[in-house]
Amino acid sequence: MLITAAICFTLLLFPSAFGQDKVKEQVEDVYSIRLVKESVKSPDLALGFSVTEKHINRLGDGVSIALLKIYDQDGLKDPQNIRNYLPIVRAAFAAPRIVRSPEDRKPKVTMFLLTYLEANVTDANLKAQISDAINYVREQTSK
Repeated sequence: MLITAAICFTLLLFPSAFGQDKVKEQVEDVYSIRLVKESVKSPDLALGFSVTEKHINRLGDGVSIALLKIYDQDGLKDPQNIRNYLPIVRAAFAAPRIVRSPEDRKPKVTMFLLTYLEANVTDANLKAQISDAINYVREQTSK
């Protein structure tokens, strides 16, 4: 009992020593930019790690907002970047009903981004992957 009280007291006095700075940092990252940026670096690893994948699944349209904030116009159209972030976009709409924000369940920004990419990518294989992602997001969000 005394030990529990001491721990609670310490947490109240020194919150930053126990990860409160991380919580504050995450609250300030309203667009989940850090999560998306790290996931795009290694999409196979991010989507294979259940905790990360669970967070991505709750982003919905927010993932595309983060991508627009991460990349400039050239970065968005870079074929390697597209190959890395397309699985993340798909994962964000794997289960739209669990997306945190009801507004992010509607893929308005995502459809804008994907149709922009489809119109501006010249690689036929990549264009087909983008087209497939468009169909997937539409299907997932029409239920």
